[in-house]
Formats: sequence, structure tokens, C-alpha cells
Amino acid sequence: MQELMMIFNKNMSLFILFAIVLGLFDFIVVIIINSKYTKLKNQYKKLIKELETGDVIELLTKNISRNEEFNEKLEKFRKELSMIDSEMKASIKKVGIVRYNAFNDVGSDLSFSIALLDSEDNGIVLSGIYGRNETATFAKPIVKAQSNYPLSAEEIQAIDKARKGQR
Repeated sequence: MQELMMIFNKNMSLFILFAIVLGLFDFIVVIIINSKYTKLKNQYKKLIKELETGDVIELLTKNISRNEEFNEKLEKFRKELSMIDSEMKASIKKVGIVRYNAFNDVGSDLSFSIALLDSEDNGIVLSGIYGRNETATFAKPIVKAQSNYPLSAEEIQAIDKARKGQR
């Protein structure tokens, strides 16, 4: 017995430290359990309050119908979003503009080429050629940044600007 007391006296600080660490661990566990208990108690009170206002079957039926309504609305929103997404892919997203002087005897950059493209580089390029006596406007379809019609250097430049997001 005396040997046990001697070992205890020699290592008393170690035993005290161990007891403090064990006490802190217990304290933390109690706090966690208390917070979970409080949360569960609040949920229980809310459930009991709902059950006091009506029949359990009636409450479940209401919740199921609300859930079905929610799912119907969600499906409607998904369809609308899909439709909007497909419309957005076909909308004009890229614009490129080039102004230039088509003829040497006409001052200012009054001629232009404008490329209007969607997300897949499909669309049109519009060109307006300004001359002293007349003005001509041309529209050419663009598919994958190419056209079946010959493109001028300015039209190609407008398409490149649109694809790069430059104006």
C-alpha cells in the first residue's frame, strides 16, 4: 500500500493533469449533448403544437399535397428554364462592328459591317456601303462563322471581332 502511495505522490501532477483533461472532455461532451437535446426538444414542441391543432392523418395529407404541388411547380420551372436555355442559345450574343471608308473620294468612315452572332457563331453580317451618289446595304447569313457568299475583308473582320467579344 505504501508503494502505491509513493507512486501516486511521485506522479501526482500527471494524475491531476489527466483529471483536468478528462474533466474538460466531459464538459465538452455535456455541452454537445445539451445543444442536441435543446434542438430536439424544440422540434418536439413544434410537432406537438401542430398535432394539437388537428388530426395526424389530416396533417400528413396536407403535407403530401403541398409536396406534390411543390414538385409540380418545380417541374414547370424546369421546363421553362429548359425552354429559356434553348432560346438563349439561338439569341444574338456576339456583336462585331467595323467602320471604314469604302471609297477614296468619300470622306469619313461612313461604311460599316456589323456581325450579329449567337453562341454557336451563327447569325448574319450586315454591310452598308456609303458612296457619294448612292448607298447599298447587304445581309449575308453566317453559319459556324462562315458564309456561302463571298465575304469582304471588313465583314471577316467584323465576324472575328464578334467571336472575340470585341466591338
